Amino acid sequence: MTEEKIHELLQRYFDGATSLDEERELHRYFAGAQISDALKAYRPLFSFFAEERAIEPPKPKAIIRNLRQNLSIIAGIAASIAILFIVGLPQMRTDEYVYLVDGQRIYNQAAAMEAVDDKLQLLAASMQKAQSSMAAFEKVQESNQALQQFSKISDAFRKIELRIEN
Repeated sequence: MTEEKIHELLQRYFDGATSLDEERELHRYFAGAQISDALKAYRPLFSFFAEERAIEPPKPKAIIRNLRQNLSIIAGIAASIAILFIVGLPQMRTDEYVYLVDGQRIYNQAAAMEAVDDKLQLLAASMQKAQSSMAAFEKVQESNQALQQFSKISDAFRKIELRIEN
């Protein structure tokens, strides 16, 4: 193969315009012993591709086996952490719990219950006040209705008086 032909093929190769047969021709040329001095710089590139093709990819069974081993290791670690967490739970003291009552942290359960009882009593007192206010409001409404009825009766008597006078 002539040096001009190789230069032409290299140009087309780097432009991405060569066919598979032309690329094989380039690989054969650079794998051979007689390479011109001007083209020796390209030899490592094509020998690298030949070395890469010689490397055998890992078999799918090996990949799956490695994946299974990794997953079993991860599952074992997760299970160990879960066991440590579960075993450590009963050792937690109840006074370490924090109760929030009215925005305050209370660490004692009895004190928290007492604070909640106080708040509930205040709520009950407020509800009683609201009920008594509603009862007073209802009495005012009943009085207003009675006044309206009295006003209607009064108007009716005036009309009767006016007719009697006439």
